[in-house]
Amino acid sequence: MPFTRTLAATSTALALAMTAAPMTVMTTQSAAAQEAAGGYSGAQLDAFTVALLQVFDLRKKYTPALQSAESEDQQQEILDKATAEIAGAIEDTDGITLETYQEIAEAATQDQDLEMQIKSRVEDMVQTAE
Repeated sequence: MPFTRTLAATSTALALAMTAAPMTVMTTQSAAAQEAAGGYSGAQLDAFTVALLQVFDLRKKYTPALQSAESEDQQQEILDKATAEIAGAIEDTDGITLETYQEIAEAATQDQDLEMQIKSRVEDMVQTAE
């Protein structure tokens, strides 16, 4: 695969990985996510939203470096560093674990009401920060 196509595919993968499941790509929806879809507390959703905004910031930080990478090895180094920093940012967020973050992200892909709740919280937090 030519490097430019690899770069485009990797950039897309990074964007998706950073917003949904930063460390592990889940191939099947977890039982907890299936049972809890839409059943998360306000505090859990607030913590998820705080972590999600940090993930977005890290995505902005790493995307240019990934796009300017000169080799696939360099891309992988950037992805590894980004993934580790994202996981750390999520774990450092009060009120959420990486596992819960991933469950909520997965549940939001299956539950439109949950997705809308998260989007609303993101908008509120962004407006409050401005």
